[in-house]
Amino acid sequence: MAAQGRTWHHAAMYRTILLASVFCAMFASPAEARTEDQPAGDADSEQALSGEASADAPRSEGFPNCPPGADPQVGQPVTSCADSPPPSPSVPERRHRLFPLAAGKAIERGYRIPEPWGLGVMTVHSSTQFVSHDLSAAVSKGSPPAADASLIPLPSVTTRKIEGKNTLVGFKGDLWILPGVNVFASLGKVKGTNQIDIAIDLDALIPRPFCRPAKPCGVVQLPVDTKVDNTTITVGTLLVYGTNKWFVLASIAKTVSISSKERSDVRSTNLGLRGGPRFAVGRDSYFAPYIGVNYFDLENRVRGVVTSGPLFEDGDPVSLRYEVTLKARKPWAGVFGANLELTPHIGLQTELQAGATSTRVLATATLRL
Repeated sequence: MAAQGRTWHHAAMYRTILLASVFCAMFASPAEARTEDQPAGDADSEQALSGEASADAPRSEGFPNCPPGADPQVGQPVTSCADSPPPSPSVPERRHRLFPLAAGKAIERGYRIPEPWGLGVMTVHSSTQFVSHDLSAAVSKGSPPAADASLIPLPSVTTRKIEGKNTLVGFKGDLWILPGVNVFASLGKVKGTNQIDIAIDLDALIPRPFCRPAKPCGVVQLPVDTKVDNTTITVGTLLVYGTNKWFVLASIAKTVSISSKERSDVRSTNLGLRGGPRFAVGRDSYFAPYIGVNYFDLENRVRGVVTSGPLFEDGDPVSLRYEVTLKARKPWAGVFGANLELTPHIGLQTELQAGATSTRVLATATLRL
């Protein structure tokens, strides 16, 4: 089946592009409050960061009040270091970096600040169904209708199935501009196949002598498979609040998919809310499972041309030029995922989005600098 149809079904992928881009920043928590019941691994790391003495640090033998490594002054009869000035209270290390802004104040309050820059790779697989409305078309026997042909609503032309199955591979980057505010962008390539079933009542559209009561043409089904090979760009921001034990994240992003030929570019907006606990699994390592919800807002006018195989006695096909508005069939989806922060510089993330008519699986790896 020849098809030059608009592959707007891949818009489902844009939604997952966003999600992968959103979570590239989650591998390093922006604010982890130090508490009295902080796990031992965290206490050790913050102790080293602030310069506090560890329990194993050597003290002057017989002089318990001396600071670590100090010896009584040579040549003087010292029996204790009680008169020695006590060490100054330790404070978290100040980071002399531009981003995140106001990081120094957060560190003074006992918060752990992530590395500001993030670079990563991602892959996303999606399967999504859409609905259409406001379909306008022009139908012709043989060659496709001209590009300037008038398109009008045709009750005799309907869509019965709109589904896309696509895979994305891309790169992403993010920056913590404030301890709890992250901005991100991603660039990716979407490839896959979109399917649409179009039904055309030929008897209502094709005049005699090709279709006539004595020899009706009937309804022809056009199962169209179109290849997807588009470039996607996503930009967005997220807000994060949390401690060393839990986090909450809200995100918003805008995605544009750049098409070619007679295909229409697709724009979509994505909103998400996620949260969950954080567990220390080692020195400077955390595991954070989470749940949430995601809403994918897509409503775009798209256009294309489809052509059937030979249908008439003379071997001519039926060609259809169309414009149609698309919306996600069920825009809401539940989110289940997990982040694994191996070190302050390396993180992994995986996520499943499950909706009534959509499924998306993503995986990302991020390096923080």
